[in-house]
Amino acid sequence: MVDYHIHTDRCGHAKGSLEEYYREAQRKGLEEIGFADHFPLDLLGFTPPIKVTMEGEELSQYVIDIDKLRQEKNNPSVKLGIEVDYLPGREEAIKKEINPYPFDYIMGSVHFLGNWDFTNPQVAYEYENLKDHEIFKIHEEYFQLIEEVVQSGIFDIIGHIDVIKKFGYLPRKGTRYLMERVSDLLKDADICIEVNTAGFYAPIKEFYPGLELLKLCYHKRIPITLGSDAHRPADVGRDIKKALAVVKEVGYREIALFRRRERNCRKI
Repeated sequence: MVDYHIHTDRCGHAKGSLEEYYREAQRKGLEEIGFADHFPLDLLGFTPPIKVTMEGEELSQYVIDIDKLRQEKNNPSVKLGIEVDYLPGREEAIKKEINPYPFDYIMGSVHFLGNWDFTNPQVAYEYENLKDHEIFKIHEEYFQLIEEVVQSGIFDIIGHIDVIKKFGYLPRKGTRYLMERVSDLLKDADICIEVNTAGFYAPIKEFYPGLELLKLCYHKRIPITLGSDAHRPADVGRDIKKALAVVKEVGYREIALFRRRERNCRKI
């Protein structure tokens, strides 16, 4: 079992030390874990209304600390990842900032529509007064950004690909055609997505991606990996076994692993 989406207390909204996360992964019998903390947005010239990432000056130490951990520990093995918010127009800045570091994988995610961190529970109330056509427009804007993430050529994994559904605000019209379009692009770009178990604990109460999108990805042979999106040690590996059962039922027989930006597959 693997968990490629683990945060640290550096991001300002997670708790626990690297060692605590590692010990929990070991206790649960995980074979491989990957830390993918939030990339510092100040390095991209963006200051979110609520702090959700480490600071730029912390990035080097983050890399050093995880490298030290993986040299000291090998059961489970440790991978160095980073979760980078995609901000349109800042692609070259992202490449410049990540290139000096020996990341095993770069996870691309979308959390912001303009300045709105639409995944943050502190501002979830902003959905409440939206009309159905406005909710649909938000989904369109979100998936357009995901398409740009896929086509950017920067990322190895797309994180929580349909997280826009997190608080359960879904348009009546449906979003199948948006899923079809993004899954076609994923296939063309040969990019991996994660099956992220955190959605099961959000108001939507289902994994990211949902079953409809996951089936589309399977039929288009889009590779997957697994992540808990842990923000506290107790959440490491949370529902990874359940995610494995779901992806097997859909038809998947292998998951993607990464080392120094190279992807390999493991049978499940």
